[in-house]
Parts: sequence; structure tokens; C-alpha cells
Amino acid sequence: MNRKLTSSRLRWQFFLLLLVLGWGFIQAPLASEPVETRVQAVLVWGTNESQPSGKNIKELDAKLRERLANIFKWRNYFEVSRKTAGVTPSKPQLVKLSDDCSVDIKLLPDNQAEVKLIGKGKTIVTRRHSLAKPDALVLAGDDKNNTAWFVVLSFN
Repeated sequence: MNRKLTSSRLRWQFFLLLLVLGWGFIQAPLASEPVETRVQAVLVWGTNESQPSGKNIKELDAKLRERLANIFKWRNYFEVSRKTAGVTPSKPQLVKLSDDCSVDIKLLPDNQAEVKLIGKGKTIVTRRHSLAKPDALVLAGDDKNNTAWFVVLSFN
């Protein structure tokens, strides 16, 4: 009878050891790999003019166009470029949207992102955005001939 008791005890100890080791193996990759945040950046041109010929731009999708048109004054909005990037706290991203426009995206503590809008090699504006908000971050600026450009950033 003493032998059965020892054998049963050893089984439980072995089971607990496997359980603890298994939990450790599961948790180790989760703790060491930061969560990646996907960022979509869209460079938009707003104007009252029609779409210029010969330029590689297209009309902005209806949903985003409506959102911008409800806030800004232009009749037409064109997508110049669209890029997607993955950002982690240890890996900020510089997303180039055109020869003159890029955004530098860095994740901060407290579920925040810091975005630097760079135009012609110079930082134009720096904004912080709460990743808890479902809204996109819109950065804008004037252009020549009563037009404007926008960078729309969506985080998910």
C-alpha cells in the first residue's frame, strides 16, 4: 500500500511539473513579443478642380470622401497614395507617402501613438493620438492654388 501512495504522489508531482513548464513555455513568447499595431496612411489631395489628367491619382473612396467633405470645404478629394505598416513599441516606422511627404509613427506607453508629419524633409507637425479612439487621425495643410493635402491615419 505504501508503494501505491508513493506512486500516486509521484504522478501528481510529475503532472504539476508538466503543467508549470507548459504554462511557462506558453507565456514566454507572449511576454517577449510586443503586439504589432497596423497603421494605414492615406495621402489625400483636396481641390475644387477636376481630376488632373496625366497624374497617377484616383478618386477617394466614398466613405472617407464624405468624412472629409463634412469638415472641409473642397468638392473633390483624390487619393495620391496609400501605405500600410506595422509598428511596435520597439520598432517605429517611417512611412513614405510621396517624394515630399512621409510620416514617422512611434508607439508610446498608455496606448498612445506619436506621429510626425514630414514635408520636404522637415517636421511640419507632431501629434499624439489615443489608440483607444476608433477615429482616424487627420493631419492637413494648405497647398498652392487654393488646394489642400491631408494624411489620414487609421490604427488597428
